[in-house]
Amino acid sequence: MKPVWDNQKNHGRLSANDYTGCSEVVFSHPTLVAGSACPECAAVSTLGKLQKAEPKVIVRLVGSPLITGTRYVSPGLRCSVCDKRYHANFPAKIKEAPKYDVSCATTLAIGRYSLGIPMYRTEHNQSMHGIPMKDATQWDLLNGLHTIAKSVYGVLIDESSNGQMMLYDDTTGRILENQNKGLATHTTAFISVHDGKKIHLFFTSHKHAGNNVDAILVKRTTEEPVIAMMDARSKNIPKQMSTELTARFILCFCLVHGRRKFFEILNFFDKECDFVLDIIGQVYLNEQYCKKKKLSPEERLQYHQNHSQPLMDSLYIWLNNQLLYELCESNSGLGKAVRYMLRHWIPLTTFLRVAGAPMDSSWAERIIKIAIRHRRNSLFYKTTNGAAVGDCMMSLISTAQQNGINPYDYLNILQQYPEQVKARPELWLPWNYATTMAAMMKQAA
Repeated sequence: MKPVWDNQKNHGRLSANDYTGCSEVVFSHPTLVAGSACPECAAVSTLGKLQKAEPKVIVRLVGSPLITGTRYVSPGLRCSVCDKRYHANFPAKIKEAPKYDVSCATTLAIGRYSLGIPMYRTEHNQSMHGIPMKDATQWDLLNGLHTIAKSVYGVLIDESSNGQMMLYDDTTGRILENQNKGLATHTTAFISVHDGKKIHLFFTSHKHAGNNVDAILVKRTTEEPVIAMMDARSKNIPKQMSTELTARFILCFCLVHGRRKFFEILNFFDKECDFVLDIIGQVYLNEQYCKKKKLSPEERLQYHQNHSQPLMDSLYIWLNNQLLYELCESNSGLGKAVRYMLRHWIPLTTFLRVAGAPMDSSWAERIIKIAIRHRRNSLFYKTTNGAAVGDCMMSLISTAQQNGINPYDYLNILQQYPEQVKARPELWLPWNYATTMAAMMKQAA
């Protein structure tokens, strides 16, 4: 039987319970509570007792600017003779509270460094809603938040250095201060998986990804091997690793980048490119199966060795034959694509030899879009200090999101306990700050 569409119920994919940020108004029944006798059964039996059941929920949404506020008014009285003035006293809680609640800086940080809204645009939006928020004021609030949060950012960098898997990518960045000095600027998006925690970090400076990773790896204390995924550019390879770490540095190159070389010349070498794209497509179908079945890293490795290894072996033979038997011009588009795959074949196929090795750097490329969105909207940072603030805020917001933590609640809490955060930042990471707060409250009780 075809289901009946109800415009009141079948209106979207979100349930009322998904609106956790809404304030809540509870309407209690005027006469009944849990444990009361059931009015329906009262005439027949006194055994019927009311128990708690699922509530009915109605959600009503309203629009507002990013920053809202309340005007507290105390009407004045003035004597016509002595000019004495009288006002009602404001409650101490209101009078002593700061003008800008901690949530203001949090909202501005999310708007600026996650949504990519420039400060001048926020200023314009606020003015249209009748709640002025100058860009200079926004910066003061964000800089104050950064003063507290930068210590946590430093601990995240230390934690990331011991990750079991690292993925990273570069994009163009802009800092006016660097341009005046003739320095090129880059933004690196760096991901580290450490003990199941997913750490997202951003670095904007004149340094390439390889330089930034060198600075992170020098802090590494564990002797476990690390799986590192990147594209094949030489500037992505760390150059300052110790000999011991180099032996444990499992290099992976992005297979999608190799595939892209053939996709870009598909219109000119359709027959050859179709063959390569079809084989890589089958390998990704195998990867899709592994994800769907939620195979463990070892099971995934075994599955790829059984099903993807023969495919990649046949592709390797075909690529070699193209050059060995001069089936394509070495300097043509096809020849360059073939030579790229052969030159980087070992790191491109690490997923066939190492359990847990990713096939591509798509995770890092998704994360780096946060920095790209900011660059497209705001165009540039003015100073290296502004870039440092942006990197810190992006890192904390993205890391919290990736680990299932609400960034809004998290940044608010950091501002409520600034001294404690600065003293012991390792206790205020996104995945342990709630435990730290619970311990503090228990001590206070």
